[in-house]
Amino acid sequence: MAGLSTAREARLVEALLRHPEGITVAGLAETLNVSARTIHRDLRPGRPAEGFIESHGLVLHRQAGRGLSVEGEPEAVERAIRDLEDAALLEVSPERRRVEVLRRLLGARGPVKLRALASGLKVAVGTVSRDLDEAEAWLSDFRLTLVRRRGYGVEISGPEAERRRAMSRLVFENLQGSDLLPGSPDAPSSAVSRRLLGFVDSERLRTIEALTRREVELLPYPIADEAFAALVVHVALAAERVLAGGRIELPEDVSRRLQQTEEYDRALSLARGISQALGVEVPESEVAYVTLHLRGTKLRQDSSLEQYFATSDLEIASRVRDLIRTVEERTGVVLVGDGSLYSGLLAHLERAMHRLREGMRISNPLLDDVRRDYPALFALVEEALGKVFADERIPEEEVGFVAMHFGAALDRGQGDFPRSVLVICSSGIATTKVLAARLEAAFPRIRRVRNASLFELPDLEPEEFDLVVSTVPLPLAEDAYVQVRPFMGPEEVERIRSHLLEKNLTRGPARRPESEPDGPAGRAASESLEVFGGGQERFRQMVEATQVVADLLDDFFLDRHEAGGSEDEAARLMCRSLVARGLAADEAGLAQALTERARRGGIGIPGTAVALFHARERSVERPSFSVHELDEPIMLEGMDGERMAVRRALLMVAPLDLSSVGLETVSEISAAMVERPAVRETFERGDEENVLDVLRTVFSQYLKDRLV
Repeated sequence: MAGLSTAREARLVEALLRHPEGITVAGLAETLNVSARTIHRDLRPGRPAEGFIESHGLVLHRQAGRGLSVEGEPEAVERAIRDLEDAALLEVSPERRRVEVLRRLLGARGPVKLRALASGLKVAVGTVSRDLDEAEAWLSDFRLTLVRRRGYGVEISGPEAERRRAMSRLVFENLQGSDLLPGSPDAPSSAVSRRLLGFVDSERLRTIEALTRREVELLPYPIADEAFAALVVHVALAAERVLAGGRIELPEDVSRRLQQTEEYDRALSLARGISQALGVEVPESEVAYVTLHLRGTKLRQDSSLEQYFATSDLEIASRVRDLIRTVEERTGVVLVGDGSLYSGLLAHLERAMHRLREGMRISNPLLDDVRRDYPALFALVEEALGKVFADERIPEEEVGFVAMHFGAALDRGQGDFPRSVLVICSSGIATTKVLAARLEAAFPRIRRVRNASLFELPDLEPEEFDLVVSTVPLPLAEDAYVQVRPFMGPEEVERIRSHLLEKNLTRGPARRPESEPDGPAGRAASESLEVFGGGQERFRQMVEATQVVADLLDDFFLDRHEAGGSEDEAARLMCRSLVARGLAADEAGLAQALTERARRGGIGIPGTAVALFHARERSVERPSFSVHELDEPIMLEGMDGERMAVRRALLMVAPLDLSSVGLETVSEISAAMVERPAVRETFERGDEENVLDVLRTVFSQYLKDRLV
């Protein structure tokens, strides 16, 4: 290898190759953790580093202000990096090893011997065993298990669809959208990226790209470049799995529904092209699977690649779209174009489906309130979910969540339409005026009130009005009007709200006189949010707060650490626990934020052995609360300014961009701890289930208070 003989020289050359825009001597020294003098010495003319570069047809340039750069053909750069790896001089990081272990196991057609895996990675068997532990945790997100048996080897077991999701996630976690296609000017040069694309034979990838591009150009809508790149990789992975004997299975009703879509014909044509080009039979289930991905590009072509293709289950994405259409047809309100509804439902249902499939419990503290007070909305959503997710058992807790999402969307879709009310009393004189005034106060959107006596009813058309209210019994169907007292009380207002919701969600829009214009969405479900008592913004906040509560309860855990009495080590270990659970991405950055916050002011709770570590940091994925037992006490400053010994740390973290509603919800934990001694005592001494019970109680009361 042109004389390269040390890992330092190999890392130096690699750093240069990875920075085509140039890198300074100081930057190289920092990257390699050596002195600038060492860099200058290793890059002298005639030394092995420059000789290696030149032997690959590349040139090392030295420019003032720009630093050092390697110039040459991209293929030559790629070949040089490959030669570096093949010589086994580059130090492979644990992260690179984990990716490579996952790639090899996910792409294998059978068990892989542990010793062969270690040999291929040029590490000890014990090292690979530790890597497999981390790989197993990563795979658990996909309902995949790692089978390890002596004499048998290592193998990934689980549903084919989940295996493909895992393969896709691995690709998208390590590649940018522009890196994905062959011949791209930004084609990946890193060994990890190359190996990931090694899931798919390069020639087959080029063939599949051409076939996919031909079909995509025939679609009646454009597809963004990154979405197309991701689509090609998904289709290529599917082709590789078919060649390997993997077979996807979709429910028959899902396949039938997909056959009616505009994308199905393109998917069928693509499958035939792949079958002819690769000499493999593509079954019908694979055509449906490709249809899902084609529909996915349309569903989220305006969203980031990582958000959708790397994290979403495309089957769920397709079903969410069908769910929205079903509710739209039922209510008459245009919902398909509501991006907020779609993204909110997709994010929620994807996680909910994972929890359900894992047998995990779903918590919804507002279930009883939603089910009791708004039965029509709940029933409509329950029916729609049962139709679209016929093969899943959706619990009532989840129905309640989805109903809240649709409630907010129905309010957004209704616009500011007038509400017409017919008020009938026995004489139609004084009492109708009183009742009309009370109605207008309770329902500010009322635009037209018609006062009439019971004797005028035969000459009127009650169906022209959104609401008919009477102080006397009427010769109409019971569900056609609401009978109230002239001095209407709060309970009667709630009865009217419930009646409005039932009427709009079960019967559709009322017939209007021509003088009252309809908006594009019609009038159906126009009061769907008003029944929640506060309009769109308040309801949106309730949905958000409830989701934050559900996340906090679902993600709560209690862990134990051997920190040796060190505050810094305790913070690092706590953050490692979060990263391992996917709640944060940057262990070091978050740990630093926690310790810096602790040093700015006391975090120990006087009279206890507990400290509340808390911070907002950019790598935090979502708000979380956890409890951490320490093997030895750490000395910290308490909130009263006194030093104290801490044996249990409460960890509360949140993203930087968390909304004010989210922050208020999270802070309810600390408020309850300060205000309620029993909560404080449980946090200090309770086990995981005890603390979780207290959290459920605290948040249940918090949400009920917000609902009032």
